[in-house]
Amino acid sequence: MAKNKEAKAIRGGIQKPQFWIEPYLFLLPSLLIFGMFLYYPFFRTIFLSMFLTNKTGHAKIFVAFTEKDNYLALFKSASFWASVRVTFKFVFAVAFGGLLIGLTSSLLTEKKYAGSNFTAAVYAMPIAIASAAASMAFKMVLHPTNGLLNNIMGTQINFTGDMRYALGSVIAVTVWLTSGINFIFISAGLRNVPAELYDSAAVDGAGYWRRVWSVTIPSISPTLFFQIIINIIGAFQSFSQIKLLTEGGPGDTTNVMVWSIYMDAFRNFRFGSAAARSVILFLIVMVITVIQFRFEKRGVNY
Repeated sequence: MAKNKEAKAIRGGIQKPQFWIEPYLFLLPSLLIFGMFLYYPFFRTIFLSMFLTNKTGHAKIFVAFTEKDNYLALFKSASFWASVRVTFKFVFAVAFGGLLIGLTSSLLTEKKYAGSNFTAAVYAMPIAIASAAASMAFKMVLHPTNGLLNNIMGTQINFTGDMRYALGSVIAVTVWLTSGINFIFISAGLRNVPAELYDSAAVDGAGYWRRVWSVTIPSISPTLFFQIIINIIGAFQSFSQIKLLTEGGPGDTTNVMVWSIYMDAFRNFRFGSAAARSVILFLIVMVITVIQFRFEKRGVNY
């Protein structure tokens, strides 16, 4: 009888407390972890951005909406805007460069041939290499006197110390690092393109490049859309390459926003200013992501 009453109560939309509490109990461990390592640091950063701090990072003087406001100081700083310009150049080149190389390498290994598996493994290799280790390897490759690249070309170019080459060198290293994940996801997308579409295009007289442009690209547009978002977010967060190759130099030519945050916080001990830079960086990434999703339906075919 008790079981029948309980079943009727559930069918009627009346649930006992344990039924609506139970899902939240399962979510509790995840919520605790997210709260500790994501939400608390996020709100703590916003809090610190409104204060002047001491060298240990403790908030001391509330300066929000005053002449010493951290955000106001940044907006008046020429170095801040220079850092923003460098960041956007870096992000644009890395995001689309990594996507282009990933797409090209995926198309090269789309058809099976002798050694295609080995070639695919080589293209995917960057995903298995830590950015710090790759940066150290490229630091030796790009060395102005003993580097492999200069030895091959018979030159002595200071790739990481010359203002003309520093940003391009860091971009090249980062594009190579992101090419592996782009290759893997785009290759997976290519495998899901129906062969009938290529057959129909071939019957209509479409050549290889026409099939790529009219069949392949539209068919994998969801994958490309996903990858460009991941590339942009990852590029905004790039740090190891800057730290190990150029340290923001020469002359702030590679002084991206993440490096500026590091310098403010751990070199100059201005944690309030670093927190303000972090909040601005978050807002920039959020706005770009929202804009991308707003225009998703115009260029993505599902």
